[in-house]
Amino acid sequence: MREKGGIAAGRHAMPEATAKELSVSEEARLLLDTTVSDRRIAHLLEKADGMSRSLADSRGFVWAAIGIDSTPCDMGCTFCSQAARWDVYKTAPPLTAETIVEKAGQLADGGADFVVLRTTQHYPLEVLQRLGRLTRDRIGSDIHLVINTGEMGFEDVRVLKDSGFTMSYHVVRLRESVDTGHSVDMRMRTIENVLKGGLELQYLIEPLGPEHSAAEILIEARRARVVGASGTGVMARVPVMGTPLARYGQVSDAYLKRVAALARLEYPDGGRHLCVHPPTPATLRCGANTIIVEQAANPRDTSSSASPWRGFDLPGARAVLREAGLEVRQARAEA
Repeated sequence: MREKGGIAAGRHAMPEATAKELSVSEEARLLLDTTVSDRRIAHLLEKADGMSRSLADSRGFVWAAIGIDSTPCDMGCTFCSQAARWDVYKTAPPLTAETIVEKAGQLADGGADFVVLRTTQHYPLEVLQRLGRLTRDRIGSDIHLVINTGEMGFEDVRVLKDSGFTMSYHVVRLRESVDTGHSVDMRMRTIENVLKGGLELQYLIEPLGPEHSAAEILIEARRARVVGASGTGVMARVPVMGTPLARYGQVSDAYLKRVAALARLEYPDGGRHLCVHPPTPATLRCGANTIIVEQAANPRDTSSSASPWRGFDLPGARAVLREAGLEVRQARAEA
């Protein structure tokens, strides 16, 4: 049974701070203040970059996501194209198991570090269990198999772990319960279940928009460290016409760099995978070392695609990481 939420997340809970309660370092203040020039914070970007390179031994990582389904979702998140309420997504049939396994195998062989199966909120967990086994058999044991799905109970997580998944992507989104149909408690309960159930956790600050305050960003940057996530980072909200939050537009690449650096400075002792999305090569010089390629169903678009989103493919991602001076995993075709 999927987790329904409603109970605080125990030892992994983080008190929700207000702007007045939040302790803000001078580094964080400078990074998140858009009136401060890029020149004045250049040393902080360099510091974050050095920290990430040290933590990950100058490795770069590729997170390769496969959108399994685009089932209209009843949660009504105001940034998501797949929310039934906005009726903007051209729904396509879910990918077949054969197609998923084929795509996952191609990504693994091509040098991806993470293969991610992404679903909408209520995708059947029993189907994911089968897909996990099939996908793990194809990609081998040396690559993370990641689940990005709806809320999960402890037993759900254990079953998925036994099926071959090693990591979950699950976060408390910015303005959770205001811009989403979920509560913070619901999301935190699943995060606790993920960690207790033996999966690693990837946790990004997202979906970042121009309207979010420094306090809101800091809370989620610090939550990644509080829960002990294996990875941190930031994902900018991509405005999709027809969704309510599209009117705010998208944060600039310059600001995305600052938040990526903040994510590292607020998590200096762990979270070796620091991810940024959409792919922004400049962030690979300010703390980020992980970038995303994605295909098929996508909540940041209005239809599914057979090709990589926005043409950014796995070879391209690996090339961008190398250009930033980061080492990448050897593709099996190169072995």
